[in-house]
Amino acid sequence: MYSRLARALMVVVGVAATGAFAASATDPKYRITDIGTLGGHFTGGNAMNKSGQITGYSGISGDVLSHAFIWRNDGTPMLDLGTLGLVLGSSSRGSWGQAINSSGQVAGSVDRGNYIDLAFLWKNNGRPAISLGTLYGIDSDASAINDSGQVTGTSDGGAAFVWLNDGRPMQDLGTLGGNQAGGEDINASGQVTGSAQPSYQISHAFFWKNDGTPMQDLGTLGGTNSRGYFINSSGQIAGTSEVKPFGIASHAFLWKNNGTPMVNLGTLGGAISGPSAVNEFGQVAGTSTVHGLDTSTERAFVWRNDGTRMLNLGTLGGPASSGYDINAAGWVVGGADTSSNRTHAFLWRNDGRGMRDLNNLIDPTDPLKPYVVLDYGLVINDAGDIMASGYDTRDTGGWLRTYFVRGSSLALSPLSLAFGNQKANTTSAAKAVTVQNNGTSAVLITGIRLAGANAGQFAFTHNCGTTLAGRATCTINVKFKPATKGAKSAVLNVNGGGGGLRSVSLTGTGI
Repeated sequence: MYSRLARALMVVVGVAATGAFAASATDPKYRITDIGTLGGHFTGGNAMNKSGQITGYSGISGDVLSHAFIWRNDGTPMLDLGTLGLVLGSSSRGSWGQAINSSGQVAGSVDRGNYIDLAFLWKNNGRPAISLGTLYGIDSDASAINDSGQVTGTSDGGAAFVWLNDGRPMQDLGTLGGNQAGGEDINASGQVTGSAQPSYQISHAFFWKNDGTPMQDLGTLGGTNSRGYFINSSGQIAGTSEVKPFGIASHAFLWKNNGTPMVNLGTLGGAISGPSAVNEFGQVAGTSTVHGLDTSTERAFVWRNDGTRMLNLGTLGGPASSGYDINAAGWVVGGADTSSNRTHAFLWRNDGRGMRDLNNLIDPTDPLKPYVVLDYGLVINDAGDIMASGYDTRDTGGWLRTYFVRGSSLALSPLSLAFGNQKANTTSAAKAVTVQNNGTSAVLITGIRLAGANAGQFAFTHNCGTTLAGRATCTINVKFKPATKGAKSAVLNVNGGGGGLRSVSLTGTGI
């Protein structure tokens, strides 16, 4: 349920861009953490949980192999999850973490060589990862994990499985009458979606209810094939379906689990659309072509499940964009072309202000800002934390890295207060600073303090308390009280909401 990559990026998009918006003083400011490597040069993140813990693959010494890892977001280096102690063949790619749940348990696979894989689960209990085995003795790959440690995936090249974490071996989910199936995602109830064959060389999306009944055929949108990729806690499924028999046009769909057929989400004017994620409210993010099959002008979209058509999220000035993930607030991340033919990570916040270049939202004081370029926003959790890929311009090798990007949901306005002239040993009238929580959830305010050479020449009061509700505001009233003549300056620091300090510069002159 927590892996948002590698599974449904059909990369399809299009139509006239809605346009990018410049960052403003009221935007949240983000800070970047390079999650490191396992001794090599590259790291690829595949999934992130609600605590900002990340799994994926990272190069080990020499970068010939990569190993699965967990980055626990606790100040410690990433942990190598190993390869189950197996002897790997010369053609092995190593191992990779594919999905992570709220407890930091990781499901992934080890490549034994010649593309023969073995699914594993790392239980985050101080012990090595365990093999999940196979159904019929050849291979297995894990696709997703839920908060109960239940895993789904594909075994032996064509059998969907679920491993229910109850002491029993993995279970074959069956088929729709044909020979092959594959599990793609699993929700909190252990329900699974994927695709299965009703007959030779035809695949349909399925819903496996985890109630002892056979998998359910979800049908198609009028075409021959369909596939389920993502399932939320309500059993709603997002996937793709061909719209004409044996045709190449395919559309994103949402199956609402309410007795009605799958809903065609349409396109942005082209022939193809595909989902990359669905949230708990049945909102879908993805990519769609705008002109036929032309992927060179594809666009990121969001389908808001409110009766309106899918919305083109535009670009950052270039021809194309791709949407990768959506959180419970309806915020979308992905990658978009810029006018200089570069790809930059974007954030779309469902606030009427359009797509933002995530690089422009990085705090100017962040030490990595001058060097790191974020090219794709890969995952966004409900706290608003983002897992992004990118590169450090100081690295002459141009190696791919994974970054944890955390924003402060607190925004201050204005960002500077000028008190002008004030008689020494008197106190000015108050000037107000508004603190706004741009997020939907309450956040902690962990400190409001004065700093700087003349901090003692200013004073403040506030009504912010220790928490600030979602979308709420509070006020800090600042006064200037010079003890001596001359120019004075200080900084008002507000800490909270994640992402480090937010600051207001204070100036005045004692006369």
